[in-house]
Amino acid sequence: MKKKSQKIILPLIALILLFTNCKKDNRVLDTSVTPIEDGLTPEFADTFKIDAFTIESENIASYNTRYKFLGANQDPTFGRTDINLYLNPNIKDNVTNTIIGSNPTLISSEIILKADNIQFTGDTTTKMTYSVFETNTRLDNATVYYSNKGDSLVNKSKLIGKYTGKLSFLNNSKVLRIPIDSTYASAILTNTTLVQSNDNFQTTIKGFYITASGSNINPVNLEGIIYKFDLEDTTSGFYLRYVNGPASPTNTLINSYKFVYYGTTAARFNVSSYSAVSGGNSLLIKQLFNKDTVVAPKTNLFIKGFASTKIKVKIPSLKNLADSHKVSINRAEIAFKIDPSFATSGGTKQYAVPSGLSLLALDSTGKTTYLVDQTTNGDLNRYGGYFDAATNSYIFNIMRHVQQIVNGTKKNYGFMLVVTDPNPLILNTRDNFIERAVFAGISHPTLQPKISISYIKFRNN
Repeated sequence: MKKKSQKIILPLIALILLFTNCKKDNRVLDTSVTPIEDGLTPEFADTFKIDAFTIESENIASYNTRYKFLGANQDPTFGRTDINLYLNPNIKDNVTNTIIGSNPTLISSEIILKADNIQFTGDTTTKMTYSVFETNTRLDNATVYYSNKGDSLVNKSKLIGKYTGKLSFLNNSKVLRIPIDSTYASAILTNTTLVQSNDNFQTTIKGFYITASGSNINPVNLEGIIYKFDLEDTTSGFYLRYVNGPASPTNTLINSYKFVYYGTTAARFNVSSYSAVSGGNSLLIKQLFNKDTVVAPKTNLFIKGFASTKIKVKIPSLKNLADSHKVSINRAEIAFKIDPSFATSGGTKQYAVPSGLSLLALDSTGKTTYLVDQTTNGDLNRYGGYFDAATNSYIFNIMRHVQQIVNGTKKNYGFMLVVTDPNPLILNTRDNFIERAVFAGISHPTLQPKISISYIKFRNN
């Protein structure tokens, strides 16, 4: 009887163990343990309508930094840009009681600016005309000057230097050399009270204004050029060359004294003027001046740095993503693709695309503000905005901003695309970027701007 009961009980135990071991562990959460209607299934959407159009840029602040632009360019796509330079010469290291030579006699004087070998816009073969004027007011390094300041600080009757030509080489560096009027320079050299302090010097020699706006350029043959200059390079400066005592055939030892463009009293800023009407693309002109926000943007969108153009972007249906359900955004990428039919560089010409762009949010007044995706290091690493040569595009991940719109915690007033580094620490220095790009328009069959969103919709809240 005992053996028979054992035969029945042992298979029963094995059967129980089998069912126990095969049972799903409900402590692990996935869609198989929830009702189908509660499943956390990732979804994807990329059919949101994007409206975008080119507008003229606002004034920008020009900061007192070492790199500054100078020149004029007749861009065959964007039209004419002139960028002029204000700066003041300084006694190096703010030294007082400076003595320049012993009974010096001027031999020559010139302004030298060291050019960046890589960053320029235009045609390097063009001969440009550079003119130097004295300012009518002392430049103040505590003042923030704006790009629309123009020549309002210039004494047009005080032309003190002029040069027509191209850059030359000095000490293995590309430089711009502008000879200065000998009477003007000699008056500085022989006035011993001027160089007793920077305050003395800049009270009289208030500052310089350098412009290439008088250059003979046109969009067909002579496109002109805008260079980026390093004002703190050891080559850059305002030079006085002289001999001690009277000039004579036997007095050949030439000395040199250099005023610099940096220091505690240095002031350096750019001003600009821009006109697309002067030889610009017809689609660009229609958007800027005819206020065409519908037809012309379908083909192309145009963006250019230094207070030229920017692109306004609207994605009105973002809020509809939530419907009546809560939504968690995993990724929200918006891409702008370069139109390959517009050449960017080649030979002696360069119209490089920007290294980076920023997509900024608009508030109710139309002012630009940071996206939350730019405000922390972790988010900024995902934000993007730098040129991707492999895809010929700029891609922004604005996940957190879209989440705020979907949640209803932020109003969707649209965006502004501008030329500048997307890092918030650099973003405001927009005067440091002159490059431009032409994007495929909003109706291009394959390259149009597009936003792609990956999200999870919670069907039961």
